[in-house]
Amino acid sequence: MRLALIVAMCAAAAAAAFAGAAAAEPGRLVIAGGGVARDNAGVHGAFLSHVGPGARIAVIPAASGEPALSAASYVETLAVYGVSADRIDIVRLAVIDDESTPDVDESAWATNATNAAEIAKIEAAGGVWFTGGDQLRVSAALLTPDGSATPMLAALRARLSAGAAIGGTSAGAAIMGPTMIARGDSLVALTRPLLARGAPEAELEGGRLLLSQGLGFLPSGLVDQHFGQRARLGRLARALTDLASTARIGFGIDEDTALVVDLARNTAVVAGSGAVAVLDARAAQGSASSKGRFAVRGVSLSQLAPGDRIDLATLAITPGKGRVLIPRGNGRAAAPARAGAGMALPAETLEELLGAQLLDTEGTDRLERVSFDAAGVGVRYVFETTPASWAAKGEDDAGDVRYTINGVRFSIEPVDVRVRQSRK
Repeated sequence: MRLALIVAMCAAAAAAAFAGAAAAEPGRLVIAGGGVARDNAGVHGAFLSHVGPGARIAVIPAASGEPALSAASYVETLAVYGVSADRIDIVRLAVIDDESTPDVDESAWATNATNAAEIAKIEAAGGVWFTGGDQLRVSAALLTPDGSATPMLAALRARLSAGAAIGGTSAGAAIMGPTMIARGDSLVALTRPLLARGAPEAELEGGRLLLSQGLGFLPSGLVDQHFGQRARLGRLARALTDLASTARIGFGIDEDTALVVDLARNTAVVAGSGAVAVLDARAAQGSASSKGRFAVRGVSLSQLAPGDRIDLATLAITPGKGRVLIPRGNGRAAAPARAGAGMALPAETLEELLGAQLLDTEGTDRLERVSFDAAGVGVRYVFETTPASWAAKGEDDAGDVRYTINGVRFSIEPVDVRVRQSRK
């Protein structure tokens, strides 16, 4: 009897030690590219499966121009997955008031990153979700003017280190890395100078690229969101070259898609319906003129489809279930490569371009695309295969062909375009 008691006590102690060790592992990041459908079980499930049943969830609507409504919308989304409202805490953190909610002055929440009651909601949470909006509002609320962490940000980092999940969509994705893209359109980012950090509000709406301090939940890597839908490949490439060479790895996340990061194992997997582009510019050579005209050569570009996994230390990619390697030279018959773009030509995704038109087309080793503004100031995107390039493809559950792409060489060249009306 006594021996049985001792064995039971030892087993309990071992279990407690194991649980403590497991809890000490860092948690999970669910970095969603925006526009996540309410019925997207892949993305929402990736967050909730790590939070676990019964754990509390904190929602931070600081990015939104409608903070209270944004938070309420995510509460409704969680209800679809069986999360009761009494498990959810709305963290009252925002920097502007929403006039459509006259009973709530959200601007009074601006200093709550030091409010003990609001911080307690973070400390009790097994998962924290950042809603979308403007990422500069989040950093303004959670960083001090000198860039150090507020008590609430310190609490968030502590919860992540202790094993909690932190997720966010759109602006809530942009904030994840040490540096974030705060503003910028691709073509303007490639043809005009970057904005200085801390630029005045009046300069933020012209489409120029602005980098700012992120929250650092993702130890390394620059995140861009709404990636394919807003044609942000050039913007991300330009932003990476402004970082130290060792930090030049970027993740471009499509809408309705998330990069799910296991911090304990330093791996990530793609969930949702879109794709994630991975840019490695550590060995690339980039330059910008005094007028902002930008060029870069030698970026390594990969593209992950849902279910694909990546080792974040080596950037080695493992294709998802059902996708098999395409033997080079065994693809479809070569079609004439077009270099144009615009509304008169069919829209194409980066996955279609690199997969179906480049790596899955026999005899095609280079593709070009040109973009330009009304003044004829433009850029040429160049995609080239290398000995390291490969693709895998297979059908998803809906029967659509999806591609995993590895190691395409990507370059950007400045061009000037002159358009003349035909007399014919």
